[in-house]
Amino acid sequence: MLRFFVPWDTSPLLTMKQKSKLSTSNITFGILLILTVIILVNADAKSIFLRGLMGVGLYQPDVEAYARHHESFANIPDLTFKSSDGDTISLAKLKPRTVFVNYWATWCPPCMAEMPAINKLYKQFKDDPTVAFIMVDVDNDLPKAKAFMQKHGYDLPVYASITQVPDTLMDGTIPTTMVFGRDGSLIYKHSGIADYGNVHFADFLNLEGK
Repeated sequence: MLRFFVPWDTSPLLTMKQKSKLSTSNITFGILLILTVIILVNADAKSIFLRGLMGVGLYQPDVEAYARHHESFANIPDLTFKSSDGDTISLAKLKPRTVFVNYWATWCPPCMAEMPAINKLYKQFKDDPTVAFIMVDVDNDLPKAKAFMQKHGYDLPVYASITQVPDTLMDGTIPTTMVFGRDGSLIYKHSGIADYGNVHFADFLNLEGK
């Protein structure tokens, strides 16, 4: 009859301290893994995470970028938008105001993350007749966009795009933000999240609006 001999494990026994370290390490890894999954699959969690990165100084808008775009996009077609109240406005009608345009969606985490900063910026210029804000819902679902703003306590005016935006201006990335100067030319463009509550960006709008 064959018998199998299973030897005792001769490896050094783990001390209680080592076991405690391994246990703590496993728990920490597990928590980080769970948080990562939540951030990846949950839009609200991802937006909160991105907002935290903005809070430590990341995603600052480059207000000098307009110099690189101004010449390339000097001849901008007139863009027309419809408000949630049914009113129609266009860049041409808004001259000579400086116009802040943001393309966003209610389901977009980076859009949601930068929204408080944009709302802060809007409050600074809400009563300034030289600056206008246009928040364009890319889904053109104005009731849903308006409900989103009300739910989060934002005062931002929402619009739907009537005219097609040229690919040179909008490549499909959201959020995308543009600022048009008093003469209608593009003076700033950025695709992706940015902290527009930044005091330097407010100074930029102030300067361009005068």
